[in-house]
Amino acid sequence: MRYRIRSALIAITAGMLLGSGAALAESNACKADLTGDGVVNFADLAVLKSVFFQSCPRFEDRGKTIFDHQTGLEWEKKTADADPTHAGIHDKDNTYTWSTGTNNPDGTAFTVFLAGLNAGACSSTSDGTTESNQTDCSFAGHGDWRLPKLSELKTIVDCSLGAPCVAPIFGPTQSSDYWSSSSFAGTPGYAWVVGFGYGLSNYAYETGNLSVRAVRGGL
Repeated sequence: MRYRIRSALIAITAGMLLGSGAALAESNACKADLTGDGVVNFADLAVLKSVFFQSCPRFEDRGKTIFDHQTGLEWEKKTADADPTHAGIHDKDNTYTWSTGTNNPDGTAFTVFLAGLNAGACSSTSDGTTESNQTDCSFAGHGDWRLPKLSELKTIVDCSLGAPCVAPIFGPTQSSDYWSSSSFAGTPGYAWVVGFGYGLSNYAYETGNLSVRAVRGGL
């Protein structure tokens, strides 16, 4: 019995090694979810990843979100809603504050944007529908969306593509500053931002209105 199992594993391994990059890209192995249960354990898959996932695309389009197989982060995909009077919470033109002036993360980025993604509030879309098909109307079925740390936000910057400095798979993106969750320790009242028009990090006054992109997960 043990011999048969070992032989089967060898056959599977050989098949994966001989598979083309295109074939791997369509497989669960490429998505790092071998069981299809929606849970990825990168500690267990570290060896497999180094061998089998090299031909797989880094970013996976999951419809409403983008999954980064390099960092384990799942990102909100932005939209470009034609009618601003019915723009949804994911519209690229929406801007939010980091703080109300208290030096705390209590601005609209947290109380309106993240609350709308996480708290079960159905968000209207440009065509007048809602995300009622999602669990409790939380975005993409998850209630743990947050602003990215500065280090996380910098991982998707790619100015080789021109402005905005991000892969098109992330959806419409403003060539402007995006809030991180990281406050600026050197000067109270400021928080770190990443400029997707030029690809550099900077800091901005927390009561200013800037763009946001939500994220969840991570390794």
